[in-house]
Amino acid sequence: MAKRTTTERADHTRRRLATESNVWLATASPDGDPHLVPLSLAWIDDQIVVATPSDTPTARNAAANGRGRATLDSADDVAIFDVTIDVVGYETADRTLIDGYVTRVGWDPGDNDGEWSLLVLTLQRGQAWIGPGEISGRTIIRNGSWLA
Repeated sequence: MAKRTTTERADHTRRRLATESNVWLATASPDGDPHLVPLSLAWIDDQIVVATPSDTPTARNAAANGRGRATLDSADDVAIFDVTIDVVGYETADRTLIDGYVTRVGWDPGDNDGEWSLLVLTLQRGQAWIGPGEISGRTIIRNGSWLA
């Protein structure tokens, strides 16, 4: 495969964010204990939106430090992001955000027992590559801005 340009990588990554079903989200506790979990993905207004029960390690870690790392579900077509995370209570979330999430993932966390939160992930740094030939030049997002 020929090495893709930054623009080609960014376009491909945006398409994946808009169409893929899952994202892996890594967070850490205040003590530095790592936690990694797969979550249903909605790409809304250039942000990744996921839902989780409010009492999970993911929600607690995100609330404690507001940072994480997310990756799409492929080791052959890598897309990995350093993110800031806003934790929004599901009951108080903007209806547009809820509707966008429910439409995209096909289920409504509000139909489940317990308290839920939406985690809104803002991409700060992103990298994308397919194979070792693309390791060089893999950065597609820097300081919260797409490079292409």
